[in-house]
Amino acid sequence: MKKKNKHLRSLICTVIVIAILVGGLFAALGIESLIVPSRAEELTAEEAHKIITDELSALPKKISGASLALAERIEVTVKEIEYGDERDVRVLCSYKTVDFLSVIEENINGLLNVRLEDPSTGRPKSSVEFMLEIEPKMIALVDTAATVEGEVEVTLYQSLEGEYKLEPSDKTVNALFGNVLKARDLVKKTEKIDVNGTEVDIKAENSLRDGCADCFALVNYDSAALGIKGPVHGFVDDFKSEFYNNFIKDSRWMYLVKGLGTTLAITALALVLGLIIGFIVAAVRCTNAKTGKLGILDAICKVYLAVMRGTPVMVQLLIIYFVILLPLGIPKFLAAVLCFGINSGAYVSEIVRGGIMSIDEGQTEAGRSLGLGYVATMWYIVIPQAFKAILPSLANEFITLLKETSVAFYIGVADLTLGGLKIRSLTYSDFMPLLAVAVIYLILVLGLSYLVSLLERRLRKSER
Repeated sequence: MKKKNKHLRSLICTVIVIAILVGGLFAALGIESLIVPSRAEELTAEEAHKIITDELSALPKKISGASLALAERIEVTVKEIEYGDERDVRVLCSYKTVDFLSVIEENINGLLNVRLEDPSTGRPKSSVEFMLEIEPKMIALVDTAATVEGEVEVTLYQSLEGEYKLEPSDKTVNALFGNVLKARDLVKKTEKIDVNGTEVDIKAENSLRDGCADCFALVNYDSAALGIKGPVHGFVDDFKSEFYNNFIKDSRWMYLVKGLGTTLAITALALVLGLIIGFIVAAVRCTNAKTGKLGILDAICKVYLAVMRGTPVMVQLLIIYFVILLPLGIPKFLAAVLCFGINSGAYVSEIVRGGIMSIDEGQTEAGRSLGLGYVATMWYIVIPQAFKAILPSLANEFITLLKETSVAFYIGVADLTLGGLKIRSLTYSDFMPLLAVAVIYLILVLGLSYLVSLLERRLRKSER
């Protein structure tokens, strides 16, 4: 007992010494200032005004004349200043700016009414050529446009070096630049314009819309705090922003929910089909092994097993859908169910066959001696015993089948994986959508694995 207490005291002392050393090292390196940012230094109204105007003048792209003209028309007055605990400063400002969204809404037909081809070469114009043609008209409209007034809270952050930067959120940019981001979205979504009373379709003219939007393009308008916060706070804020953008915004999480429903439906139906095929194939092969009958069917089953187990499931899916079923007009969902069901049937058949063949031959002889026929003996005596032995393996096959269905998106089935890829295509974020898909699959597999372990434990109890 004394020896154990001595070891315990030594362990506690070691932990305390390590904690003191690590704390001292953090203090020496100033790491606490990175993890827990202090309050920002106080600003006067004049200093805050200069920082905001300088930051706003840096937002327009240098080659975007309309956004430069917009920035020159912005008037900001600082009214109140509040200080946060993360080196942030919240500045309440009144502003006067150009009503840019109205400029675009009222003049979009005239701005986009340009020649689509270069007359000297006859080739389609590039976005840069459209920009050079549209920009003078847009600058003239900005210079004579009406103004709007309002109030907006602007957030500044002080870096560890003491420099202040503006956090250019969408709300701030839209307010101070006259809803420039909404104007950009309007241009991007415009598919038809009116030209002298005639409706012109520009749905395919991406270069035209890009050229128009480039006239008032901004930079860094969606960056979060520009890396000024400490790394822990910055990571948390970035994570929250990514989470909102990938899942909450526009209810994008519904892509995952609908995809999950499709994945589970494919898995369940394919499992049923696989069980049916597996038991039929196993019955044929076992009958041939025990009685020597059904030789031709046994040979066909061996070919089926060789093909299904010897080729990748993705290749099988592509062949079944594009080569066999697509010309017949079979839906993608049904094609996926058939492919995964047929593939799973090959593995189920071997599991079932192994279970049946593991039953002692004396069980079959006992059934026959009682006057039962071969089919009755298999159905009432052999298969019930075999089913109990193979049930955990069948459950594991269900887990494997669930994961294999993740390739169904290759033929356009809106499963869980495609739901994640859809979100990725909208947000251009690789990490969050794919991580969500992986986590959902992991949760499903862990849950099913737990149920399988409970089943195996129950079967062991019944055996005792």
